[in-house]
Amino acid sequence: MIICLGATVGFAQNAPQSILGTVVSIGSSAVVPVYAINFNDISSCNLHISFDPAVASVTSVTIGPAMVGMISTNLSVPGNLLIGWFTSSGISLPDSSVIFYLNTVKAGNGFTPFHWVNDGHSCNYSNGSFEILNDNPSEDFYTDGSLIFQSSEAPVTTCADVAAMAGNVVSIPVSVGNFDFIGSFSLALTYNPDVLTYLTNENSAGFPDFNVDGTEAGNIIINGFVTSGDTAISLPDDAVLFTLNFNYQGGFTVLEWFDNGPSCQYNGSVPVYPELNDLPQMNYYHNGSVSENALPASAGVITGPASVCNGSTGIVYSTPVIAYATAYTWAVPEGATIVSGENTPAISVDFENAAQSGVISVFGTNEFGSGAPSLLNISIELTPYPAGNVAGIQEVCQGQQGVAYSITPIANANTYIWSLPEGCIITAGNFTNNITVAFSNAASSGSTTVYGSNQCGNGMASLPFQILVNEIPEILVQPQSPPAVHAGSGSALFTVEATGTGLSLQWQEYNNGWADLIENDMYKGVLTDSLVIVNPLLSMNGSYYRCLISGVCDPTAVTDGNAMLTVLVPVETNQHPLDNPEWNIYPNPCKSELAMELNYPIEGKLKITIVNILGETIEVINQMNIIPGNHLIKINTADLTSGFYLIGLCLETEDSLVMQTKKFVCNH
Repeated sequence: MIICLGATVGFAQNAPQSILGTVVSIGSSAVVPVYAINFNDISSCNLHISFDPAVASVTSVTIGPAMVGMISTNLSVPGNLLIGWFTSSGISLPDSSVIFYLNTVKAGNGFTPFHWVNDGHSCNYSNGSFEILNDNPSEDFYTDGSLIFQSSEAPVTTCADVAAMAGNVVSIPVSVGNFDFIGSFSLALTYNPDVLTYLTNENSAGFPDFNVDGTEAGNIIINGFVTSGDTAISLPDDAVLFTLNFNYQGGFTVLEWFDNGPSCQYNGSVPVYPELNDLPQMNYYHNGSVSENALPASAGVITGPASVCNGSTGIVYSTPVIAYATAYTWAVPEGATIVSGENTPAISVDFENAAQSGVISVFGTNEFGSGAPSLLNISIELTPYPAGNVAGIQEVCQGQQGVAYSITPIANANTYIWSLPEGCIITAGNFTNNITVAFSNAASSGSTTVYGSNQCGNGMASLPFQILVNEIPEILVQPQSPPAVHAGSGSALFTVEATGTGLSLQWQEYNNGWADLIENDMYKGVLTDSLVIVNPLLSMNGSYYRCLISGVCDPTAVTDGNAMLTVLVPVETNQHPLDNPEWNIYPNPCKSELAMELNYPIEGKLKITIVNILGETIEVINQMNIIPGNHLIKINTADLTSGFYLIGLCLETEDSLVMQTKKFVCNH
């Protein structure tokens, strides 16, 4: 068909008419042509085509044999194709020339339209002067096409086996499978005319142009045809294509398909009608039969679960359709009940809690008797028995590894579900009756239980098995340095806060190494969380103390040892009044240096200590020997922060000890 169109006002000429081809393929690939009419003086085009990506994908586009120029494509979006074509000067082609070939591969069997997508810009043509050409209305210039990918194999055609009484009319259905996109078929069937006389037919599927020729006794010719332009026919599996009606005179006959090539043949979709493979014939054409007084065939294999939980409901069992059977007889084990499907190929069964293992059987029956049965052994599975007692260690420590717990195997259980206290982790044997457990440092006491489980449910859990998780020693608050005390008077308190099970404490003092303290008049509470040092000696100034904390569980916790005792000399105290030294300090306030003038009448050893107002020792000047007379000692205070300080003087002779303190201010 050629449509003649006049150019629309405002355009140099009309665009060509673009026509997508209609293609049927029984292979894995296909080429969809694009034809053109009125392709005159054309220099470029842009085209947009959509299709179903579940059926096909476009792999490439090539130009037609008479086309020249450059082509570009965009295949990035599934189901969409963009084509751009350009030549430096306009070309003209005869009507119905192929301008493009769309090369496709099959994604799946089915039908897809190839549709032009024209929003005003996505499809357009230009002439030799590169002027955009009129293509409105779009439907006059762009004609859709289609592509069908279908199987190369013919449908499976089955003639039924029928048992009948002589003198009656017998109807023989012919069913099909894999009946997809069929455009035409021809079938030939032979039978014994002494047994059957053809009467009529029924076009069960409503196939177009259906015809049956049964005029020749013993032979029937059947055919159907879908006219080009109509839609090919698809039917679900086991659909009845047609039914043949005969007068049954008695005896037996095979209804046999006669295939000499064209006598039995299926063709694919319109308009191509590709010939479909039907060889070997036995795979595609299944004969039927008519018999008299025929017992049902043997029952096929029963399908359904062979292992069933007691108390299960709605369990389905089925067997294939039994030839010549008009009814089905089922038997089930004791305690099982058929709740639906009696006298059919499929039943639904409920099993009581007390149901017993046994056999499910089925056989076919008809007016002539019963066929051979099919059997399926059924095993009734019970829920697991109650769990026994858990065995294992009842008292553990936080952080303990490799602790074993077990339970006697539970009847009917194929897995074991354990419940453990918080912070406990199963490291081996999970879902078995023997597990290995790790207790984290945060694990807590609690109970352990276990129960058996299988596909039928859960058994009763064990009695709770109590596990005592002892805490490891842990220091909560470190000892702090107490306020300074004066030598020979007052007391210093060191405390520690700790947690753990069964704690024991031991305080230690550092004297060239850590040593345990012994309870006496000076050290009180050496085995408790509070150590009191009563009337400390001046020589104990700067000593450090720590506490060892042990418990039921290792490891022993040890405080950081940073707590320090500060012992001050008494202010203006002279233990030997006759030997009072004369001394002064200046400048006061000082900045970077403090001078000490000292006048002492006899020889001795001098020790100088600087302490802040918190009692913390800032600096100790090592002992020095002094001789009688006047002395000037300079002390560097550049590193001291601004504030109030005490400077202590300790002068030791053979028979006396003099300790004195003065205040000074450092002001930078």
